Amino acid sequence: MTTVDNLLLKITNTEGILLENKIPSKEARILHSLANSINTHLFITENQSKLLSKILHENSEKLQDFSNEIKEALSDPTWSKPFRHIEEVKKMYISEENSDSLHIVVEFSFNAKTRAILQEVAKKCENLYMESNGKKYVAELTEQNIVVLVDTLTPLNFEISETILSHYNTIKSWSETEIHDKFLITNIEHKNFQKSITDDLGLSTIIDQNIIHDRSIRYQYHLDTPRNIGENLTEYISNRTKTRIYIDKKQHSMTEVVHSLISIKRLPILVVFDTLVSNKYLENLKLLSNALIENGISDKIGVYFRLSNDESGKQFNQFISDNLYNYNLTDDTNVACVASGKLPKFFLKTAWKPMSIIALDSRMGMRHGKTAVYSNCCDLIVEWADEPSVADLKVIKK
Repeated sequence: MTTVDNLLLKITNTEGILLENKIPSKEARILHSLANSINTHLFITENQSKLLSKILHENSEKLQDFSNEIKEALSDPTWSKPFRHIEEVKKMYISEENSDSLHIVVEFSFNAKTRAILQEVAKKCENLYMESNGKKYVAELTEQNIVVLVDTLTPLNFEISETILSHYNTIKSWSETEIHDKFLITNIEHKNFQKSITDDLGLSTIIDQNIIHDRSIRYQYHLDTPRNIGENLTEYISNRTKTRIYIDKKQHSMTEVVHSLISIKRLPILVVFDTLVSNKYLENLKLLSNALIENGISDKIGVYFRLSNDESGKQFNQFISDNLYNYNLTDDTNVACVASGKLPKFFLKTAWKPMSIIALDSRMGMRHGKTAVYSNCCDLIVEWADEPSVADLKVIKK
């Protein structure tokens, strides 16, 4: 009896390019491709053999010269060689490429069903995204991501690292009520907590509800009092539940934003100009300059990038020079300005750190690139733009 693979070679060698005239062109292309694989030392996989059998069965009547041979070969299929074995990869582990920025990695052989599941579960994860090859997903190393991904991937028989499973078991052993009460601000008595708050705000700062709510993310404590989403911009910012917050520039000016940040002791500020909207560099710099002046900030301001010497670039560079926005980055810098994705190296060599970040017209929501990674050190990132970023942030409501 003729093996199925040898029968395919016989059909393609006989019919050649005429095969497309007898069966659907897509299926003809698949048969030619499978024939090429059979002619190599690698042969075909078991799944490919099933596809081949299916196409031959469905088109046996159209291939009249081979109809009887197809029926006979498929009645008890045999093959001239063992099928090519593909090692199936299903792993979840913590990346070790950069110890300063560990991530969860989900790696798997291409599988449409697995990819669809991960795309759906991404809605429950913090910053889970697919790498370019489509076979690896990366997520931030957080408690929520660990629990969601382990619960999702365990039924799919993924090999999960012992480190992640250890973290998972620890997290699942926690009592939500017990942990919540432990981090109520009224229950925290550790001296380092009190010292950190004092060093941050100073002894003379009047502590109001806005500041108390604002610092809850920074110092990871809970409050008995409910959050007030806001009668005004300052309350809206202070009562955020995530580090990133969108502010509609059509409703609130840059002057209002800077005023709110000052009122909750959020200087120094890092301002990020989006490179995808470079036509607004000068316009935004002027808006920022006016906002700083109106809020009493006129010195210790540094703009740490320049534009090419075309007409608009010269105006931008000259504005920096005229306003002395070339202050070196030191511990007492009030405002630092950079272009997204182009963070100067000296930011990593100084002790200066922003207390807040303003991303101007941010299309990508400060999610990727060197500036985005650096921004993770800050618990308040204001995205000031005409519309929310692609990250689907909530629009501010008055």
